[in-house]
Amino acid sequence: MAMNPLTPNIMNLFNADAVSATPRDAQSFTGGFDSIFSESLAAAGIAETTDRASTLQLMMGEADDLSGLMIDIQKAELSLQLSLQIRNKILDAYNEVMRMNV
Repeated sequence: MAMNPLTPNIMNLFNADAVSATPRDAQSFTGGFDSIFSESLAAAGIAETTDRASTLQLMMGEADDLSGLMIDIQKAELSLQLSLQIRNKILDAYNEVMRMNV
């Protein structure tokens, strides 16, 4: 049975070089928080759009797959929670940097 992941691959949120980066080649990381967060928000938006379309089809009587609708709702909720957790981690890192003594 093939599984359809929430996002194509969670590792796609990171640059392949950054995942295996060591302290010596940490400068090879070209992505940043903005790219990670924007891709997370894009995935959440796609999941929400799919959820709304499934709900509309069910309400109009065009579909009768209630279990598929519930799965779409859960996907949208998990995508939103992932985006919120990424945002929280970014804000925590920013606040930690701001607390550093220079």
